[in-house]
Amino acid sequence: MRVFFGLLPDPDFAMQLATWRDRQFSTAGRPVPPANFHITLAFVGEIKPHYLETLEREVSEWCDRAMPAGGRLSLDQTGYWPRPGIYWLGPAHWPDQLQHLADRLRTISAGAGGKRERKRFQPHITLFRGCRDAPPAPSELPRLTFDYSEFALFESRQGRQGVSYHPLEYWELARPRHS
Repeated sequence: MRVFFGLLPDPDFAMQLATWRDRQFSTAGRPVPPANFHITLAFVGEIKPHYLETLEREVSEWCDRAMPAGGRLSLDQTGYWPRPGIYWLGPAHWPDQLQHLADRLRTISAGAGGKRERKRFQPHITLFRGCRDAPPAPSELPRLTFDYSEFALFESRQGRQGVSYHPLEYWELARPRHS
């Protein structure tokens, strides 16, 4: 079973993002379906079913103790990773509590039998896969903010229509404190 932790946008946000993407780019690679838009917090990888219960329990216990907060992201930059051929949209800056959430989930995942993530955390939504070259910069960035108040553990399934993501468990995040 292949799993990851992530933030899932609401369907309206996903459709607005897909509309913006389709207006900005004609051919850049394989467009990611709006139903697959998400921000990965921690990639766990292949995990044995008996480790899954441990993983879910440890995350639940940590959330009960730490009460991590939700927040808001301004999606204000695009990026391209040549090796996997991914073109993405994400924030130039993100709240410390999101970084802490991702770091903690990565630590818990590695301790429960998951992959030890070595890449620096960069919150992003993948727009295209299979890009041979970086697409030209968009003529305008979307005026979208991504509000998050929960995260989920997703299973990644490969099918005839490509990959799809299925939530296995959700955890609510505390309301952010504003000063």
